[in-house]
Amino acid sequence: MRGWWITMLTAVLVAVTVATPVHAEPGGRGEDHGDAFRPHGRGPEAATADYGGAKWVAAHKGNYTNADRPESDPIDRIVVHTMQGSYEGTKAWFRNPRSQVTTHYIIRAEDGEITQMVHESDIAWHAGNWDYNVTSIGIEHEGYVDDPEKWYTDAMYESSAKLVRTIAVKYGIPLDREHVIGHSEVPGADHTDPGDGWDWDRYMRLLRSSAADGEPITLDDGDESRVTAGDGWRRGTADGDLSGGHTGASPVTYSDPLWYRFAVPATGRYRIEVRHPASPRFNDRTPYIVNTAGDGDWQTVYLDQRSSGGVWRSIGEFALAAGDHPTVAVSRWTGGTGTVVADGVRLIPQDG
Repeated sequence: MRGWWITMLTAVLVAVTVATPVHAEPGGRGEDHGDAFRPHGRGPEAATADYGGAKWVAAHKGNYTNADRPESDPIDRIVVHTMQGSYEGTKAWFRNPRSQVTTHYIIRAEDGEITQMVHESDIAWHAGNWDYNVTSIGIEHEGYVDDPEKWYTDAMYESSAKLVRTIAVKYGIPLDREHVIGHSEVPGADHTDPGDGWDWDRYMRLLRSSAADGEPITLDDGDESRVTAGDGWRRGTADGDLSGGHTGASPVTYSDPLWYRFAVPATGRYRIEVRHPASPRFNDRTPYIVNTAGDGDWQTVYLDQRSSGGVWRSIGEFALAAGDHPTVAVSRWTGGTGTVVADGVRLIPQDG
């Protein structure tokens, strides 16, 4: 009887081993610091996507590495993948602990729907090269390399390009073929995607239209990777905050600005709009400083923050230089009275 059970158990184990696909991404795993290492206490099941146009479905936490990018490592490259499968199938596979593979985003062919499965701050296992994993964002596109006409749809190209533009602006990634690459171009990778059928010329034209399509580039004061301030600034909440909070400080007679660091995609003219909550306690003459394209050319605009709270207010159009640099500041140096408040700032390209 005992021999019969051993024979049956062996047969089951063999069957399971044969039936289980193991498509682990080579060069995938690095040191995992655990959920406590996540920025802002964000766990693997957090329900908020980094990209506003994406749904959030968490990948299995055993298929990527916790990190705190870009503080822990820079994000300087975007890798384009093809799933060699379906959107729903890939979503399920990334949630399977056996897969040992993930990308940050997946995109559906039919309508360009985007699902995020790994936070941008974490390291997805997608490139087949650990150094590239550490510093890149991976994006999977539904379909098969050998059938591009069916799978590489207009909706998918346009949705992907909009996502990549947003990521590039956020991290200051140049929109060129050195920094936006296919999986097949990763050193040491043994994949062929996205293949010869991927229209790189068309895709790059869509990406580079970012400075001409009028799409706003928005920063919130709570973005610790893009907003810096001195010790005199404190977080608070009020009705009309852009994303649940603002930063405030008392007026002083010396320079202590809060800076918004934008990755400006192209040199040109931008309308700058700001947003703040309103209160009789806030400053009636808050200085907004703009670092314009001219060398050392600073322009200052004053706003009364006691009114017009919770709406975007234009402070004018300005010539801005391309690059990743401090662009707009809220200053404490004012003759006005009341708390100076910093909340949201956005750039809207004006040049075609």
